[in-house]
Amino acid sequence: MKFAVGMVLIDAPHSALNMLGIDESLPERTVTRVKRLRKGGLSYPYVSPQAWRYWWRKTLSEHFGWTLSPLFREEKQVFTAANPIVFPDDDVFGYMRAFKKGNVNITVTRMSPLKNTPLISLFPDRSSITADEGYASRHEGDPVPYTQEFYSTVLKGAFSLDLDAVGRFTMVDKAGFKNLLNVGEIPKSLSEVKSEYEALISKAKEIKAEISEKELIMPKEIRKKRASETIKALRYIFGGAKQTQYLTDITPKFIIMAMFDGGINPFISDIVYEERGEIKFDSEALISRILEFNDILNPKKLFIGKDKGFMRGWEDELKKVRDSLDKNGIKVVIASVGDAIEKFAKEIEAYYG
Repeated sequence: MKFAVGMVLIDAPHSALNMLGIDESLPERTVTRVKRLRKGGLSYPYVSPQAWRYWWRKTLSEHFGWTLSPLFREEKQVFTAANPIVFPDDDVFGYMRAFKKGNVNITVTRMSPLKNTPLISLFPDRSSITADEGYASRHEGDPVPYTQEFYSTVLKGAFSLDLDAVGRFTMVDKAGFKNLLNVGEIPKSLSEVKSEYEALISKAKEIKAEISEKELIMPKEIRKKRASETIKALRYIFGGAKQTQYLTDITPKFIIMAMFDGGINPFISDIVYEERGEIKFDSEALISRILEFNDILNPKKLFIGKDKGFMRGWEDELKKVRDSLDKNGIKVVIASVGDAIEKFAKEIEAYYG
C-alpha cells in the first residue's frame, strides 16, 4: 500500500468560500452565515470537504482536460456513470450507483482513492469573522438591509491519495470493493446494463487493461497520469463561492508532502497552529513525526513548498527541519509551492515505473 499524503495552508484574507446560507433562526432572515466547526469551546470557520473536492475535480477538468463523468438523477439520488475506465474522476473520486429494474438491484461502489479533510480555519471565529452590513438599493422604494459574514484567516486541509488503488478496480462482492460487475452476473432483465458493461469491458480490452476474474488493472501510463495530475491540480486549484465580492486565491501557500507505505497522514494535527493571534510552525513536531514513521517513509524524502510572501519568519524553522532530517538520512526538498508539487508528482510517476 503506497499513499501520497500532504497538508496545505490556504491564505484567505477576505473570503466567503463555502457559506451556510441564510440563518433561519433570526426573525429578519437577512443574515448569511459562515459554516462553523466547534472544537474545545471555540468555533472555527471551515470549508466543507465536498466543496474542496468539487474545486479539485473542476480544476482537473479545466486545466488537465479530464472528461468528467456525467451526472444522472433518479428521484432523490444523484450518481455518476460509475465508469472508471472512461472517466478518470470516477476512478479517483469514487462512486456509488445502483442498477435496478423491478426486484433486481445491483449496486457498484468505489471507495475514493483520494481522501481529504475539510479546510478548517486556524483562527477561531471570534478573531476571524466579520459581519458586513449592506443595503440593496438599486430598486425603487426603501433600501433592503442584509448582513453577510466573511472571514480573514488561513485554512488548513490535508489529503491522502492511495496510489495502488488508482486505476485498479475490484469485482469482489464486498461493500466498497464491488467497483465493477462481471458481465456474466448481470441478469437478462437488465439488458441495458449488460450492453453498457460489454462496452466498458471492450474499451478496457482496447486499451490493454489487465482483466482477471476479480479485478481490472489499467495500463501503468494511465494510472501514472491520473495520479500525478491529481496532485499537480493543487498548484492550479480554483473555485469557491462569493468570488465576485471576496476574490480569493485558493492555491496553497504552504504545502508538505511525502509518500508512506500505509494510510497514515502525520501532517493533519498541530504542525501549524494559532497562538495569540499568530500562526506558528512547529518544526520539532514535524521532525518528530517523520522520524516516528521513518520505517514506512518511502522514498526517504519530504517535500515542502512555501510561497515567498507567506509567513516570512518560517525560513529558519524549515532549515532546522532539513538539517535535522538530513542527519537521519531523509532528504528534505524545500522549494516554491509549484516546484515542490512538480517534484513530488515526479516521485509519484516513478512509483508506477
